[in-house]
Amino acid sequence: MALQYARLFQLRAGIQLIGDEGPLSKDELAEMLRQRKDFDVGDQSKQEGAEDTIGGLRRAYLVVESGGGYRLSTEPDLEELVGNQTLLYTGTAAYGAGDKRAQADRILANIMYEHPMLIRLSKYVFQRGPVKSYEVKKEFDGTDYLGDVMNSFTIDMGLNLLSDADVIEDTANGYKSGRWPVRLFANIVYEETSDLTGKETESVREPELFERIETIYGIDRSTFDKLISQLHAEGIVSESSYEELILHPDTLSNTNIHE
Repeated sequence: MALQYARLFQLRAGIQLIGDEGPLSKDELAEMLRQRKDFDVGDQSKQEGAEDTIGGLRRAYLVVESGGGYRLSTEPDLEELVGNQTLLYTGTAAYGAGDKRAQADRILANIMYEHPMLIRLSKYVFQRGPVKSYEVKKEFDGTDYLGDVMNSFTIDMGLNLLSDADVIEDTANGYKSGRWPVRLFANIVYEETSDLTGKETESVREPELFERIETIYGIDRSTFDKLISQLHAEGIVSESSYEELILHPDTLSNTNIHE
């Protein structure tokens, strides 16, 4: 399914409303969303914006239908919907993240699962930036990644979402890299480990992996360590002796980050 119209701050507004008010009927949620001024974006009417937001929340597994309305998703819901929760968040976890930045990170993580083209776009900007939007379209228009179709519209929407989340920054010279999302990092760890080891083993020396990613992407040590810790917590990597990092392909295969 192609990426649909819904900005990150709009999706966050929907999470916040359901979390604050409890389960809401579709009409109640749509009306509350329409009352928010956040939806005065482009040519979208408030009615269309509300419907797009509800659809976006459902596709990102953040809300589920319940009793004719919607509630925030829970861990059992994710287990039923996708079977594996690696690098995915429930709507309850997104709502309870603590601040807007953390909420946005968790919402984007789920959108990236459903739309891995966002990983491809962010990787391109991180490696090539600053790049103009027309350069991104020239590179990706008409292609797909893991079945996620890219065209002029979806690329624009993708760049908007990544900008909303501060993953990339829109500057006068074009888009440049910003904050690292964990799904992008997991993809790069997989690809760089494969290159370094020749795909004959799933283990790599951690200092060698860091040096490789630092050279290509300019990542700093503290960011690298923080993201590696997240992958540890998800069971995607583990440590061995002699500073070796072991990649677990069975766990990684459920993240929808690579072909």
